Amino acid sequence: MTNQQDNIAALLQDMKSSVSEFEQTEDTAILQRIDADFQRFAQLVTLFLIAERDTYYGYFLMSMAFRTNYAVSTIAGIRLGEYPPVFETNPLILLKYSLKEILYIFCHEIDHVVFNHPAEMMKSNPEGNPELFELFNYAADASVNDMLNAEIKHGKKFMQAPKGVVTSKVIRDKFRLSRVQPLESYQYYFDLIKHHANMLGEPQQDGIAPIPSGSAESDNEAGSSNVITAAGAAGNINDHAWTFAAEHDEPASESAEAMAEAVKELLNEVDSMMDGEARGLMPARFSTAVARANKPSALNWKAILKKYVGTIAADKTKTRMRLNRRQPQRFDLSGTRESKTLKIVVAIDTSGSVSDSEIEQIFNEVFAIIARRSFELTVIECDEEIQRVYQLKSPKDPPDRVEGRGGTSFTPVIEYINERRYFRDALLIYFTDGYGEASIPRPLTYRNLWVVFGNASNLSVENPYGLALPLEE
Repeated sequence: MTNQQDNIAALLQDMKSSVSEFEQTEDTAILQRIDADFQRFAQLVTLFLIAERDTYYGYFLMSMAFRTNYAVSTIAGIRLGEYPPVFETNPLILLKYSLKEILYIFCHEIDHVVFNHPAEMMKSNPEGNPELFELFNYAADASVNDMLNAEIKHGKKFMQAPKGVVTSKVIRDKFRLSRVQPLESYQYYFDLIKHHANMLGEPQQDGIAPIPSGSAESDNEAGSSNVITAAGAAGNINDHAWTFAAEHDEPASESAEAMAEAVKELLNEVDSMMDGEARGLMPARFSTAVARANKPSALNWKAILKKYVGTIAADKTKTRMRLNRRQPQRFDLSGTRESKTLKIVVAIDTSGSVSDSEIEQIFNEVFAIIARRSFELTVIECDEEIQRVYQLKSPKDPPDRVEGRGGTSFTPVIEYINERRYFRDALLIYFTDGYGEASIPRPLTYRNLWVVFGNASNLSVENPYGLALPLEE
């Protein structure tokens, strides 16, 4: 065992001791100690996995934040609707496993994202049938776990499969199949077991696949509740907590598209961290996933903007006018409602040939998308430097002209936003002809969308920290 592994193992043992102490005393102050130790543990795991050189898992963890949530009954889940994405876990459950098993769990969750399983789950089951979600979980787990187990056989001895994980062999036995190929895609297994599950006509095992949430409300509420779920009350090793913050009552197909876009951003972020040597060492499935995610999409900027508006998390206030989403039968418990104002920054590159009619079209579309939300819309006009900053309150207010027509620089807008904490939870939409700097500072906004006049490939910025889409459909 390396020194780095020794350090991780020692810290893990300390956390396990803290969990045992909490279980004996139920002193919630101990949870704060576990929280701090888990942040250090996640950092050490990240560095260790990056040192493994031919694995991409460490780069993914570098692109995520880490959060503990003692209310959830699942071991871990990746929250794609937040920026950066959040790896969330309940330490009271996770820390019951060995170090090698925990590393397996980390890699397992990342591979589900690499293969876009959260979005595929939503698309495969638009009606939200819990039995179908359960079957999908079997299929997705078999696909991911077969690959991880193959990696262990080929030398990845730093991880070990926890007892009870689903593999192709488990699917063969459970669904009484005569032949099941190993190392196949989730779709292969899903198609097999959907047919045979109907033939068997028997209920599936409890606790395999909770229905994934379509909004951040239940998750935020869980994180702020006094409920604590210990290992004894936890679900199965195969449970998942894939979520994406979305507008209420949004169709599953639209949630899936938004989730797929979040996966694309994460894959590109991870890919951009690697140098040529590291990228060359990556397994083929990673490069294939990056290429697949970047395949030209039929979605346009208006469709993506609509999704992004739905991903912005809202503050929650208690109300007796709604049932509690986690315990709907408890009429004595308050529900929650959104109380946050949506913040949008529309940056306009005034160096390009933007006509008056195009300006009008831009604002008409933006206002139409945010019409049902309480919003604060800030406009920044910039060519080589910022020309004007002002707020718009209604579709009747858009300017009849813009100031500028000099050269192009994106950095002044980014620096202006980054210097003001007001914009930390804002959505930035940058309209431009694309020709400017090759690199920019990372915008410290919630999400970023570049809308390029003409071809999106004209955007000169190598890493725009967000999607770039053409203005025209």
